[in-house]
Amino acid sequence: MHIEIKNKLNDKELFRIKRMKEVIKTTNPHGHKEYLEIIYLTQGDGLHQIDHHRFPVRGNSLYLVMPGQIHNWALTAIPKGYVIMVQKDFLLGHPLYDALFQTFPLTFGSGYHLEHTGPTVLGIFENIENEHTEQRPNYQAIIQTYLLLLFNLLKRETAQVDERPETPLLKSFFALVGTNYKTVRELDWYARELNVTSKTLNAHCRKFLDKTAGALIYEKLATESKRLLLYSQANIGEIAYDLGFTDPSHFNKFFKKQTGVLPSIYRKGIS
Repeated sequence: MHIEIKNKLNDKELFRIKRMKEVIKTTNPHGHKEYLEIIYLTQGDGLHQIDHHRFPVRGNSLYLVMPGQIHNWALTAIPKGYVIMVQKDFLLGHPLYDALFQTFPLTFGSGYHLEHTGPTVLGIFENIENEHTEQRPNYQAIIQTYLLLLFNLLKRETAQVDERPETPLLKSFFALVGTNYKTVRELDWYARELNVTSKTLNAHCRKFLDKTAGALIYEKLATESKRLLLYSQANIGEIAYDLGFTDPSHFNKFFKKQTGVLPSIYRKGIS
């Protein structure tokens, strides 16, 4: 399997908005190293796969493809809508930067059906398109403000809202995972360190994130694996040992299970 390299932005281009190509198509899996794609469709049909998540394509649907994620389309009807490409540097110093690119686990999901807020979201994309086309004074700051509004609306759509950062147990768990994920992956160890039972820790993670604690540990490991594959010069064996795997073959097996592709294929396609 080959992951196609797609970089639609030039070196000096930090932001772009365009209309979705109105063609029925099936694309090969591909990824983007440095930029986020925000796709909003007002109509369409088919499937959109982002990593291992499969989302139906329909009107009032929004998809987020984060840097390093793999996605592909299997469209069965002509799509209409918008595609926004945002380089990380476009949001440097902005409140969205940490939420989008520095937070574990990811603050936002990959797919949304915005049945009730569709007209508002469409208006945001139209306004961003106008600002980007006309490029009047301060247009970039205005686009950033529209993006902040968009992501606040997405927060409203999720069950996570703002409860997660205010949960002391989750904060402590994430801090422990961030320090120990390379060497400790046993749920019981984390539960003991937090003075709770494994059942309690799992229930808390499910309540606020709809994931088990074990899945979050592996998600952190997969995220760091991607980061090292994308941004370091180390070979795959060195990365495997750095992440605590006793054998590169174990790392290959883990990474393929988490992402669907081997580390070598991932690095070749997205770097």
